Amino acid sequence: MVLVGEVGVVPSGKIYRQIFDDEVRLVRSLEQGRNRAAQHKCPVSSAKIPLVKDLETCAGKGLLSPRQQKWVEGMPYDDFTENPVFYKEATVVQKVQESEDVIAAQEVRGLADLIIPEKTSSNIIERLSKGRQGRHNEAVVMMQQELACIGREMEHFILETETLLLTKLSESNRKIELLLKKIECDSDLEAFSIESFGQLWDDITQDLLHRRQWIREMDETLNKYEVARAEKIKDVLKKCTKILEDIAYLLPPDIHRFVHNEAMMINQALLANRRAIAKLFVNLMEADLKKELSLRFKWQDRVKDWKIMQKDYVVHSFRKFMASEEIQNPPEVKRDLENMKKEQISLDSQRMKLLQHLSDFLPSTHKKAEINEWYESLTALNKRIDTHNVQCMMRIRLHYERVWQECLTEVQKCKNKLLNLKVCTEEEAEKVVNPEFFQLIGNLQSQFEEELEQMDIDFEDLAKLTEQNCKDLYKYFQEALVLWDVHQLNLTQQENELQMKLKGCRQKHENQNQIQELNLDIILDKLRTQSNEGKLTSHLESAFSSLDDIRAGYKAYHQDIVERVAAYPEAILKELIAYSTSISQYFNVKEVFQQGLPEETGSASEEQGNVSVVLVLSYCFNCVCLDCDG
Repeated sequence: MVLVGEVGVVPSGKIYRQIFDDEVRLVRSLEQGRNRAAQHKCPVSSAKIPLVKDLETCAGKGLLSPRQQKWVEGMPYDDFTENPVFYKEATVVQKVQESEDVIAAQEVRGLADLIIPEKTSSNIIERLSKGRQGRHNEAVVMMQQELACIGREMEHFILETETLLLTKLSESNRKIELLLKKIECDSDLEAFSIESFGQLWDDITQDLLHRRQWIREMDETLNKYEVARAEKIKDVLKKCTKILEDIAYLLPPDIHRFVHNEAMMINQALLANRRAIAKLFVNLMEADLKKELSLRFKWQDRVKDWKIMQKDYVVHSFRKFMASEEIQNPPEVKRDLENMKKEQISLDSQRMKLLQHLSDFLPSTHKKAEINEWYESLTALNKRIDTHNVQCMMRIRLHYERVWQECLTEVQKCKNKLLNLKVCTEEEAEKVVNPEFFQLIGNLQSQFEEELEQMDIDFEDLAKLTEQNCKDLYKYFQEALVLWDVHQLNLTQQENELQMKLKGCRQKHENQNQIQELNLDIILDKLRTQSNEGKLTSHLESAFSSLDDIRAGYKAYHQDIVERVAAYPEAILKELIAYSTSISQYFNVKEVFQQGLPEETGSASEEQGNVSVVLVLSYCFNCVCLDCDG
């Protein structure tokens, strides 16, 4: 049922006014009819009582209708059988709706066909309308002024918030620039470590977090200001709506529509402000993220530069270590080489003395046993020199191995330094160390091994050459001794021949002399026994003749001995000349002994022969000594 509300003022106009008055009269007539019907407790329609007619018909047989009979025969909760409860409720609702429609139709039919107005209209409504219009306009202007005041107040707060944010961001930018200046120059990076870089980035990140916190705080503050603005505008609109409703220049729906339009425009402005604040927040966060990304890239570039500097420094330090004098020319090796040279000089001087002692050996005064002992001493000294060289080489090799171990230790130190500085990972450190460092160590090792190998070869060749030279010298001297032995044998043979000749001469002389002495003894015996002077004289002459024969025998013996002995120096000289020639040919020197002899040797005396022998021997062994010195 429609209730009658309060009557309001409608816009002036004959048509609208007439329609309004007719509606008012109809409403009042309807209200009067309802009041009369309420008094009689029955619907009134043209002052007549409606007919009541029972429209229900019983089409079935017996007490139950066909529908009710179907309900009885149906199974409980059967989907095909109609539910009587639902049917009853639907019938009641339909009857109630039909009753309301019938009542409404009866009320309309009960309205009077002609309604006479009580009185004619006046201009009071126009005057009231003008007064309300003025107050309405003043209220609208006041609302706009209050809204403008709210806008100016909020604008001041917003500008203050944005100015504070810009100041904080400028201060943050200055701090970040000061932090980045610490790693701007390459010389400043030398004092940094990976922890220092991490601390620097933590400081920058902390400033960036503060910046974002400031941006969020600004966003929250601006949103709070917008919420406060909306609350204030809401209060103003509520107050203005109340005032306009009290003025009642417009109907409440029109007032609400007007306020709704204003609120919609204000909401659009507020939404635009919210979008602007959100866009400002997004732009600031995006700019801050870009700044962080730029700072991160710059920081990473400086970290990469620092890592490259550290790698270069490690590589340079290792190269410097490898190029140092202690590695290229180890002092221990120098010291051992100097000691080896000193010992070699000492041993070589001993060997030279031993070799020079060979010139003191004369075949006439020294035997083969002494020569063999000398050769054994020389061989032992050579072995001592070789042993000394081998021991020195072993010590030098050990020093080189120690240097190689120091190089490998330095490589591990460089690798650990890279890992401790966190310049790179273990795999990257292996890539930095393996190709270059081990190549330098390999080159140094190859250099040392070549030097050691060359020294081994030189010492081995020197040992072989020395051994061969000593053998050749020993053999050479032995062959010279063989020549002397041959010469000595020839001299002995000549002497034996001389002795045999002298012995033969002596035996011959002794035999002849014995016969002559026997004859002399016989003559002397006869001389002692004879008493006759003639016989004595004859025997005396025989004795003198025998003595002359003995004298002649001695003279012949002496002459024979002298001839034999006089021929001996010439044979010795020939033997000496032959020995001088053979030894000159053996030593491959010019033979000068024969050139220095006089042309007429004649029958040289024994003393001259002995002097010649001494000269020949001296000359021969001087040649041997000269060859040994050479």
